[in-house]
Amino acid sequence: MLEFTRIKGILLVLAALLAGQGLLGCVDSLCTKRLYLYRDTPEKRQAPDNMALLITNPNLVKAVMPGYTGNLEAGCQWAEAKPAHETEVYLLSIEGLDGKPVYQGLCLDVTRTYACEVRPGSRQVMVRADLFGPWGHGKKVETVNVTLEPGKTYFFRLIGEDLKEDKFALQVDSLPAAYTPELRARVVDWERNHSTGRGLAD
Repeated sequence: MLEFTRIKGILLVLAALLAGQGLLGCVDSLCTKRLYLYRDTPEKRQAPDNMALLITNPNLVKAVMPGYTGNLEAGCQWAEAKPAHETEVYLLSIEGLDGKPVYQGLCLDVTRTYACEVRPGSRQVMVRADLFGPWGHGKKVETVNVTLEPGKTYFFRLIGEDLKEDKFALQVDSLPAAYTPELRARVVDWERNHSTGRGLAD
């Protein structure tokens, strides 16, 4: 009887631990402590005219800069992540700057960064490319050296002709719109409507 009671107690402890892990997983996935707009440092953000804005999603550019097309459709094709694609497409995420990860807030799980406000100057930007096509899914991480000016916006994209064989390059374009409080508000609004967990005040 004592042995049965001991085994029963162990099983109850294991069940509690598993339930706790499940609860933690739910809390993590429901975390709302992400910034409305990610940045390169946990330090309190500065005014937009003292920062630079990096964007990788052409749909975001179109939404916050109405009427601008520029080179958004040039190069490789952008697409949302799906199990399979009939043509070659990609997603681009800013992973870090100067060897440090992008600061997203207080959530444990990390999401893709399509827009990030960063300090200007000579910076090393680490970018992750998720590649999709009839052949499946691949990924590649590259680091590019860029000189960023305060109050400027920049668009990162892939150019090339064969994603599967790595026949592509990362290109950075300067956008005509200045990084102003009005533009920042439009970016924040877009992020709030197209992602979850954005509830951390700056």
